Amino acid sequence: MSPIASTSEERSSGAWAYDAGIGADPSLFSSHPAERLAAARRVGRRERKRLDKAATPWPALSPAARNAWLLLVTTKPPAWRDPLLAFPDGPPTYGEPHPGFFYPDPLGFWAEVRRWVVTLLRRTEPAFGLPEALSLGALVHLGDEPARLAWVRARLDPRLVLFLDEPAWEHARNRGDLVVSRPEVHHIPDPHRPGQVYEGFWARAEDGVLVGKSPQHPSTHRLYSASDMDAFLTSTPSASG
Repeated sequence: MSPIASTSEERSSGAWAYDAGIGADPSLFSSHPAERLAAARRVGRRERKRLDKAATPWPALSPAARNAWLLLVTTKPPAWRDPLLAFPDGPPTYGEPHPGFFYPDPLGFWAEVRRWVVTLLRRTEPAFGLPEALSLGALVHLGDEPARLAWVRARLDPRLVLFLDEPAWEHARNRGDLVVSRPEVHHIPDPHRPGQVYEGFWARAEDGVLVGKSPQHPSTHRLYSASDMDAFLTSTPSASG
């Protein structure tokens, strides 16, 4: 069994289940990505309407699956907006990728996000391709509302949360939204500036959720090599970590 999926048993409902959706198929928020995906594809129209009500209004510029196993968190959207093409905002999806993940930005931000999502999901589900991985991913911009993180987590119940920048992580830590212990620090070098390195980490939250802070933001993909970033993304701690 993968080191991520085996970190904890299925959680009891509690307050999380209220926000995510009381009475929903328990597999919809399973610790195992494949079970989440299968359950999402079984959700009918009436059930979607009920679940969507708890997740309205959804934050702008934040593509997501309604039961995302992986949540990426950033403070502000980088300057990737195309002046002629509106971003496809919309509610979270069920069992299929949100169209926002395919936005053709000039910086290559969303292309890098797609690569990260696939790399992270394949740690647990090696057979997943791009459609399956994106169908269980979410990216949320906190903007000037740091409280948004707790609201989103309560509705998606992700098992892996990766912060893409230091401010987003600092907001969460200062608010006590995620309390972690014994972080495993990782460094990746800047290929263009000898001696310059960027620091990230992996850790466990009190509820067993895997939490990370990326060494660099996807929008700065020219400041790191893909292989170095992949080494970080695949260095998640073991179940006993």
